[in-house]
Amino acid sequence: MQLLLSSGLRRQEGGSLLTFEVPTQRLRAGRYCHGRVAGAVTRSKCGRVFYASVDAVGQVEAYVASERAWAVQPAQAAGRYERLPGIRLLTKVTRGPKPKVEWVDRDGVAEGRELGLLGWRERQWLFLDGPEGPEPAWLWLTEQGLPMLPDRWNSVFRSANLRCDQVLLAPAERVIKRELRLAEVRGKSPYATPHAAR
Repeated sequence: MQLLLSSGLRRQEGGSLLTFEVPTQRLRAGRYCHGRVAGAVTRSKCGRVFYASVDAVGQVEAYVASERAWAVQPAQAAGRYERLPGIRLLTKVTRGPKPKVEWVDRDGVAEGRELGLLGWRERQWLFLDGPEGPEPAWLWLTEQGLPMLPDRWNSVFRSANLRCDQVLLAPAERVIKRELRLAEVRGKSPYATPHAAR
């Protein structure tokens, strides 16, 4: 949420980031980092630069080192990644204005493409060769260690909204649908969607 809020990325853009696309280069003032979002995952199909606060990037890095790592380790131990039919093990990632990726598929066939041309469906099959075996290049993972598809963020936000309602509203107020509640009652409980962060 913090990454979407500070960067203005759309759900699909932020939800399909790869681990090596998380911005790391700070701007001169030091409060923001800039990264690049791939054209194939944007609405306009044109890649662009985006900016994210250093705090948001730090939260993403903490997620990678903790929750994400905790999801990857059991999946590797269970051999879950090796059994995936469409796995593409990255062998090379270039930098620059038009970065390219090269991979080897399950059958040992080597291929490559410009990173900006890979849509989210193709990106979810990209894997890196980690110290304990293959691990997803996809940034956001489920508890099973598999890529969390961008539209699943709607469910995450919906669950958070329901938890807020449970804690902040009286039982009689929760019974009424949100769109039919009085403004005074709606104001008691926050409501957010991935797009609201823009």
